Amino acid sequence: MSDFFKRYSDIRGVDYVESLQLEGRIAAQIKTKRQKLNMTQQELADLAGIPKSTIGRIEAGSTSPKVETLLKISKAIETPFIIDGTLDNGNNNLYVQT
Repeated sequence: MSDFFKRYSDIRGVDYVESLQLEGRIAAQIKTKRQKLNMTQQELADLAGIPKSTIGRIEAGSTSPKVETLLKISKAIETPFIIDGTLDNGNNNLYVQT
């Protein structure tokens, strides 16, 4: 964790900062995949059935998308959507795949 994030964690809490970092990684994955497919934000929005502005806000990291929105995007870019909520020291996993 960078020095900035460490200081910000002291203010907002570690869980909050980790959540922001996770959202940033998800946003980067969506943008990277979209670009690999030579797809515009508008094309992705049309395929996913959501507004272009939503795609832009997600990729910019200015919104926290709902699971339903992430599922629509994952289908549009033909990428599995997997939630791995590891519990009990790694003994139980929850996977949601489309």
